[in-house]
Amino acid sequence: MHKFWIERIKNRNLIIFVSVSVLLVSLQFVFGAWKTMHFVNYDTVDITPYTQWLGSSHETNMGMLFYFVLPLLASLGGATIYNEDKKQGYFYLVYSKMSMRKYFTILILITFFLAFFVTLLVLFLNLVLNFMVLPAYNPIETLDVGLNFTYGNTLFPIFYYEHPLVYTSMYITMSALFSGLFAIITLTISLYIENFFVVISSVFLVQLVLMVIGFMTNNAIAPAHFLMERRDITNVSFFYIVLLYIFAFGATLLSYIMGVRKNVIN
Repeated sequence: MHKFWIERIKNRNLIIFVSVSVLLVSLQFVFGAWKTMHFVNYDTVDITPYTQWLGSSHETNMGMLFYFVLPLLASLGGATIYNEDKKQGYFYLVYSKMSMRKYFTILILITFFLAFFVTLLVLFLNLVLNFMVLPAYNPIETLDVGLNFTYGNTLFPIFYYEHPLVYTSMYITMSALFSGLFAIITLTISLYIENFFVVISSVFLVQLVLMVIGFMTNNAIAPAHFLMERRDITNVSFFYIVLLYIFAFGATLLSYIMGVRKNVIN
């Protein structure tokens, strides 16, 4: 049975997801850390892997671009498998292999973890590349003038200075969790809508609206804003992020179950 799922995962959309993600993190490294490493000396306390990786650097716009299109990229993983199976006739072969309950349970798990691990790996790849060319000393709060790691525009700034590697890993993991969430939301939408472009762009368009509202109100309410360590939006709330994730995840699971029962099984 695992061969069946491997065949379903190996498709052009996944290749696009991985390729574009790797391209963006690589471009950020080339035009960020690789470019700035030539200016490193004992006075440049702001040039470290912790300040130059994709989620922190302001040297390029690749970080904001990556998080801006992340909902779209995550949707290209396993979120389109059901519509493709239904369109190509694979879905009806499932009856001879497994129950509908098992199929949709495995499908949502694969969709979530596929987006989660791809995002996790490419962001850690970017961080590792930064460590290869930049000095890996810990940032010192009293010397970090103008880096904007302050209360309000980033989460737990004191923790950043005490444990920068753990702090950066936290942001990378949070990004991967939201990537998985984007993917299963898209999968759920595919149970109700068949149009491919509408399905994969739905979460992206929602984020776009949230970003506009965020810029207008100066609040980090869009994932593209609060998933970055440093941002132009100043107001970010950990409570809001947790509440948003729990609500979106719960609502998605409920809608997924209802969609399977109403639009598939029946």
